[in-house]
Amino acid sequence: MFYLHTVRCNIKKNRIKGILTISICIIVLLMLNLYLTNLGSSKQQLKELAAVNSVYCRITNLNGTIETGLEIKEDIVDKIQSSSQVKDATFTVRLLAGEGEFPLEDWKEHLTLFITGINRISAISGLSEDKIHWKGKAEEKFFSSSVQGCLVSESTMEKYQWNLGDTISLNLYYQYYDERNQLHYKPLELMPIEILGTLDPFISTTEQVPSDILIPFDTIRECFSRKKSPFYADSCFFYVNDPLQLNKFKEEMKSIGLLQKSPTADYNYQGISLTVRDSTFRALGNQLLQSIDTLQSFLPLIGITIICIGYIASFLLINTRQREFALMRAIGVGRGMCFRLFLLEQLLLILVGEILGGGITFLLFRSSVTVAISGSIFFISYLLGCMFALWRMGRTSVINALFSMD
Repeated sequence: MFYLHTVRCNIKKNRIKGILTISICIIVLLMLNLYLTNLGSSKQQLKELAAVNSVYCRITNLNGTIETGLEIKEDIVDKIQSSSQVKDATFTVRLLAGEGEFPLEDWKEHLTLFITGINRISAISGLSEDKIHWKGKAEEKFFSSSVQGCLVSESTMEKYQWNLGDTISLNLYYQYYDERNQLHYKPLELMPIEILGTLDPFISTTEQVPSDILIPFDTIRECFSRKKSPFYADSCFFYVNDPLQLNKFKEEMKSIGLLQKSPTADYNYQGISLTVRDSTFRALGNQLLQSIDTLQSFLPLIGITIICIGYIASFLLINTRQREFALMRAIGVGRGMCFRLFLLEQLLLILVGEILGGGITFLLFRSSVTVAISGSIFFISYLLGCMFALWRMGRTSVINALFSMD
């Protein structure tokens, strides 16, 4: 009670100085909030930029000349699918097929059906939900499943006189390239499969030969697993999950085994190169990053400046009360108690200034988080400066202070 009573009397007696201290606190707090608001706004713009400008990636051969008809190893497929740095990974695999059984030597006459396995509808440009007519209810997760079903183009349905819901027998063949890049075909599996839907005609910019039948990507992978044959995807594209971590993403892709494009490399069909189309994001993002880095570099300086303001303001205001301090010391009040009395007085004034300043800044900027952060930075920094000023006053000679002029 003694402390509070003494502090209350001191504040009342020195109310003009107290109002000046509170005003300084409000002004400094407003400036700090303006700085933090600008910093937060730049960071929010960068996040919005990352959300709007997706970074597109595509696997190609090493010299970057082909994007489809590749041999992308299953190990790479698995690592891309499991990577937290990747979103919307899209794959295709292409096969040839004939209807029913036929002798191996007659494959050229019977392999008339072009089969494509996809894991997303976006894998084939031009294909959309309105082009698909399902047997029953629309299968939203059809392409990401391993169901034993397929979608057949209308022209193929008419040619082979198939009906929706029929179970057909597809004699699947897969293609591969030898060391001289010569194309070969091998039998994969005789698969009974149900026609679950039909496809309206559509124009695709990514397919050289239109697909007659679409099958889920994982359904075809399981065929290779049963055959114990090496599986290769035909094409792959995806997006960076967090464009703000592009460097981390590229390091992970490098560890997977994907290389940078080399235009002088020999022509082949191995899907081992990754093209990252990030020029637009980098051009826009670098400007914001530079702005954020510049603002953040000022944060330590701002903290030091607030400490200095706290010190100078407190020193100038308290310095005029040295005789008061000396009188207290002369009547037997200890150095520590004097320090605590003056500190508590300044602390109360700082808190009042922070409450008023925080209220004003909240009405101006409408951000409770920014107000809380700026209030914490201000309170700690200003109080440190104030404590240093009080410490210096505590070292003043009592005799000199008693005979000093106001």
